[in-house]
Amino acid sequence: MNLLVTIKEVAKLAGVSMTTVSRAYNPKSVIKESTRQKIFSIAKDIGYAPNLSARGLVTNKKFVIGVFLSSIHTNMSTFLSDILSNIHDGLPDNYLLSVEGIDRITDFNQKVKNRFDGVIVVSQSTADDTFIYQLKDNHIPSVVILRPIDNDDIYNIYSDDETGILEEIKLIAENGHKSIGMIGGRPEFVASIKRRRAVETGCAINALSLEPAAIKMGDYSPESGQVLMEEILELPTDQRPTCIVCANDDMAVGAIRACYENNINVPNDISIIGFDNVDYSKISTPALTTVSNPIGLMSNMAIKKLISIINDETDNDNPQTSVVLQPKLIIRESLANIK
Repeated sequence: MNLLVTIKEVAKLAGVSMTTVSRAYNPKSVIKESTRQKIFSIAKDIGYAPNLSARGLVTNKKFVIGVFLSSIHTNMSTFLSDILSNIHDGLPDNYLLSVEGIDRITDFNQKVKNRFDGVIVVSQSTADDTFIYQLKDNHIPSVVILRPIDNDDIYNIYSDDETGILEEIKLIAENGHKSIGMIGGRPEFVASIKRRRAVETGCAINALSLEPAAIKMGDYSPESGQVLMEEILELPTDQRPTCIVCANDDMAVGAIRACYENNINVPNDISIIGFDNVDYSKISTPALTTVSNPIGLMSNMAIKKLISIINDETDNDNPQTSVVLQPKLIIRESLANIK
C-alpha cells in the first residue's frame, strides 16, 4: 500500500491532518496524548507503520539503539540475558536494538560511528574504558551500566555489590557457620574483584574463616560452578567449609548439581548461596538463598535515560549522572542454620 495513502487513511479515520499523524510519531512534538494514542490505535488496526528511513533523513536519526557487552561468548550468563530482555522491553516501538561485544570491535568508525542514535554499554571490565571514551569523544549519547565509571560526564547506573555480599556473609555467620569457601567469577571482571573483596571483608568483620583450598575462580557459567564444586568436595572433611558463596546464581546452581551427583545434601551437608536472584533461583532444588541484583530497574532506567538524552530532554531538576542501586538479601532454603 502506498505510504501517502496510508497516512491519509489514518488521518481520515482519526479526524486529524496528515501533519498531526506525522507529529504523533515524534516524541518531541507537542500533541495531546489522547490524540497521539488514538492515532496509534487506528494505525495499528489498519496496519500502518511510519517510514522511519524517510523520517530519519529529516530528523538525522537512525532509530537504532546499540547495546554493547564486554564480551559475547557461548557462556553468556542468565543475568546478562535478563538485562538484554529488560532493555528490549523498555525500547520505544519505533526503535530497533543491535547487540554486540566490545571485544569484537576492531574498527570503531566502521562498526559504531554514525550507526546508532545512542548506546547502552553493559560493562564488566575496565578494558571497556577505551570504547566508552570513544563514544564520549564522538558525542554519541550513551549510558554505562553494571560497574562504576569515574567520570561525571558519563551517565552511569550500577548496583552496590559489596553491600549485598556483606549482608550475605553476616547472614552466614548468624546461622552458625565458621568456615566458608567461594566460587568467584572471571578475574578480569570488576564485579568479580568487588565481590571477592567483600567476601574477605565480611569474613574479617564476622570472624569467619575463608578456607584457601576452597577458593575457586569460575567463568559465571553453571558448568564452571559444577566442576569447581566437585573440586571442593574432594577436599578432606576437616578442610571442607560448611558454606560456599558463589559469585552468581548460575554457578550456584551448577554447584548444587555437583552436590546432588555426589550424594551431598544441600543444605544439610553443605550450604550454597548465590548472587543476582535470576528467575529460576526461587524454583531450584533447594530454592537458592541469594542477593537480588536490581537489573530490571537498572535496565529500565538506562533505556529511559538514553532516550531522553537522544531527544535532548534535559532534566534540570535532577542533574545527577551517577546512580547507585541497592541490592536486597533473599533468604530461601539453600542456607542451613547449624547453630
